[in-house]
Amino acid sequence: MPDLDTTTEVSDPYLDIQGKLETPFDINELEKDHVSQWLVRNDYEGESLRINYCGAKVISLKCLNGHQKLVRTTCHKEICPRCGKKGSLAHRKRHMRALDRLLWSPILGYVIFTLPRHVSDLLPDKKQLSDIEKKAIKVVQENFSSPGCMVRTHLMGEDSGHLHIHINVLFPITNTGGRGKVPKDVLSDVRQQWTQYINQKFNLKEKVMNIFYKFTTEEMQMRHRIRYVTRPVVTAKKFMTLPDSEKKWYLSLKGWHNTRWYGKLANCKYKEFLKEKGLDPTARLEEDIATARKCPVCRERYRFVESINVEEINDNQFIRLDNNIWVDFEIFAAMKAQPPPSGFQPLWVTKDD
Repeated sequence: MPDLDTTTEVSDPYLDIQGKLETPFDINELEKDHVSQWLVRNDYEGESLRINYCGAKVISLKCLNGHQKLVRTTCHKEICPRCGKKGSLAHRKRHMRALDRLLWSPILGYVIFTLPRHVSDLLPDKKQLSDIEKKAIKVVQENFSSPGCMVRTHLMGEDSGHLHIHINVLFPITNTGGRGKVPKDVLSDVRQQWTQYINQKFNLKEKVMNIFYKFTTEEMQMRHRIRYVTRPVVTAKKFMTLPDSEKKWYLSLKGWHNTRWYGKLANCKYKEFLKEKGLDPTARLEEDIATARKCPVCRERYRFVESINVEEINDNQFIRLDNNIWVDFEIFAAMKAQPPPSGFQPLWVTKDD
């Protein structure tokens, strides 16, 4: 083996490997192949097909005045490398809906209900997870001044390799005179109620289970918190670090929604509730070209035209805003004349803009 020249500056290993390959690889493709192969080996061919064909097509949407945009059709599965990215179409939709329903509040409350590792190890089924969510909602309703809330269950934490189930609840705080601070005895009661419920439900004898309460009155902090809670959690990379039993458990949750709305912010009530406050219930959804249902040029509603393969997109007719959205030149000009949507910076926005 030849001696190494220790005086030579060592480059980034990934870049060094890429430079020696005939064809540089795409990490997203590697993750997709890894997940897809595991799914096929374990008889989840349908899930594998959805991930493999995710993003292969776009839907064409056109308003009555002929302005047109193209939006990728995606699988919306977190274990998909495309949909499991922060800022993916799935994330953008969750994020914008949450901004519309929560950002109006003078105070945004945030409670994290933790669970002991043993509960994650038990692999609770869909009904048990729903029961846990409902209890978290009940505790919030009984102890905080809020008309409704969003619940999002994170099945993993920041670390990979194992489940870490915890319940996130975001809620507007009203009728408190601009104060979000909660007395210690209230938080103690919340912790006791939660501990008692989880012990009883799972036959445990935990002395105390942690709950974390935070609140903010600053809009930028609210935006950050909402985006953080709505982010993808069980991504392709994290999914592949789980043992097979936990992978199969995660896939068994098909049909269970880990983002739910309650109270006056529920899907069937929030529009009327916000309109009564003089608020537009879809303002942020319409702000983002990816989720907007109306044309930014003439405000006419988009209508479905057709579905086509991405390779069929005419580059002379459309401008690509990012990896998921294409628009015609008139829409592009209208968008350049206004600021980008909150929290998302499309590829065409540069530092000089």
